[in-house]
Order: sequence, then structure tokens, then C-alpha cells
Amino acid sequence: MATKKTSKKAPVKATAKKTAAAKTETKTTVKRVVTESAAAKSKRAKLGSTLPSNLINIVIAEIIGTFILTLTALFASDVLSSMYVGFALMLIVTAIGGISGAHVNPAVTFGLWSMRKLKTALVPFYWGAQFLGAMAAVVLIGSITNNGFALSFNQFTAFSWSVFAVELIGVAVFMFGVAAALNRKEISTTGKAFGIGLALMIGLVVSGSITSFVRASVIAKIQDNQVAAQSENSERPYPREIYISGATLNPAVALAVTEKTDTQVRSNSPFPAKNEKNYSRFSLEVIVATLIGAALGGNLFLLINYRNKEEE
Repeated sequence: MATKKTSKKAPVKATAKKTAAAKTETKTTVKRVVTESAAAKSKRAKLGSTLPSNLINIVIAEIIGTFILTLTALFASDVLSSMYVGFALMLIVTAIGGISGAHVNPAVTFGLWSMRKLKTALVPFYWGAQFLGAMAAVVLIGSITNNGFALSFNQFTAFSWSVFAVELIGVAVFMFGVAAALNRKEISTTGKAFGIGLALMIGLVVSGSITSFVRASVIAKIQDNQVAAQSENSERPYPREIYISGATLNPAVALAVTEKTDTQVRSNSPFPAKNEKNYSRFSLEVIVATLIGAALGGNLFLLINYRNKEEE
């Protein structure tokens, strides 16, 4: 009888062991699924946090802001252009500063990125929007003038150390002011807009003064060496510095701004002659100089501010 009872209990114990093993395996599977699900959600959250939810608003704001700034730079008079452009930037910063930061300048975007104030993933979106805004201004002016504002990019690879230095110094001064205005947390949004616009004015004035000195030096050299008389048969008889009226401090705006033509240089006329080429200021020298200048000015302010905090 004892043997029979033992044989009957053995299958029950085996079944209990199998049930316990199945429960353990089920719990392990559930834990693995929950862990994988949490990891997947974490990855999606990390991916979503790379780009802001209002990215479309940022792009549209930068397109409109750069469009307005480019039109202002094109139509402003030579004498008061710095003031007009500075006031325009104040308005733009006040209007869209809370949406995109109102960079409206690829150099400013690069400067803020170099200061670790902007995510790397956002840089292409800002640059694309800014150049679209400048191109829209060019298209608008071309349609208004019946394609009388056709641009030539033959000077894109041209490089002048004088023009490079003018753009670099002007942007460095401008970006230094931008970094200072953004760093002052106690200043209101209006105050920051005023400071950024004023910084652009000062940058344009400084670079414009240097440009005038460079042009005067080149003109004197031409007169001494009679370069113009020897180069009458060339397409552009004067050195390139003569055709530059001032700094742009903005690669996007440089896309629409043109150099002076031979007629404008010789007669000091505000308008080019018919069939003369309008060479765009968009060139390697402008791109490289403005990007380096923005990074230099922004990080120079960070260095000074950091050393000042250490001393305090």
C-alpha cells in the first residue's frame, strides 16, 4: 500500500515543479518585455527632445525675419544704412525673439552654436531658413523690377584679405554685443532687442570705417601706379576692394547685396548702367570671415565673463 501511495504522489510533485518553473519563466519574460518597452520609450523620448516641438514656427520666424532684414539692407541709403538696419533688427528681435531667438544671420547661429547655446541638430534648420528668407527678398525685388535685379556669382571664389578682415572684425564686434545682451538676465526683452540692434549698428559703423580706409588706400595706389590706365581692356579695371561699399556681416544678406559696378565707381551713381553685371557679395571670404568672427566675438565674451566671475 505504501508503494502505491508513493507512486501516486510523484507525478503531483513533478507537476508542481513544472508549474513553478513556468511561473518563473513567465515573470522573467514579463520583466524583459517591460524593460525593453521602457528602453524603447526612453530612446523615443531622447530622439524627440533633440528637436523642439515648435520647429516649424522657428523656421517660419527665421524666414520672415531674414526677409525683412535683407530688404532693409538693400533699400537703406548708404549714409544711414547702419542705423536703418540696426532699427530693423530691433523690431525683428522684439517680434520673433521669443520664438526662434531672432538669429536671422548664419554667423550668429554659428556663434551661438560655438558658445554651446544652440543644439547641433538645429543649425541646418536655421541656416536653411535664413538663406530662404534672403532668396525670397531677391525674388521679390527681381519681380518688381522685371528681372532687372539679376545676380551674378562669378566672384564667389574671389578672395581679398582686406574684405576678409573687414567682415571678421565687424562680426566679432557685433557678436560680442549679442552675447553680452543675451547674458544679462536682468534686462527685459525690449532691452535685449535694443542692445542687439545697437551692437549691429556699431559693427556696421566699425567695419564701414575700415572699408573707407581700405578703399582710400587702394585708390591712392591706383593713382600712383596708373593701374586703371593699364587695365582698360579688362572686365573689371579696378581692384575688388573698390567695388565693395561696406561690410554685410551676414552671409544670408550678402547673397542679395551686390558690389558696385564700373559705372557706379566712376560716376558715383547710385544705379548701374544697362546690361552691367550685378556681382553678389556672397563669397567664400564673407562666409569664412563671418563665421570665424561670430565664434571669436561670442567666445571672447564668454572668456571675459568667466574670468570676471572667478575674480568675484
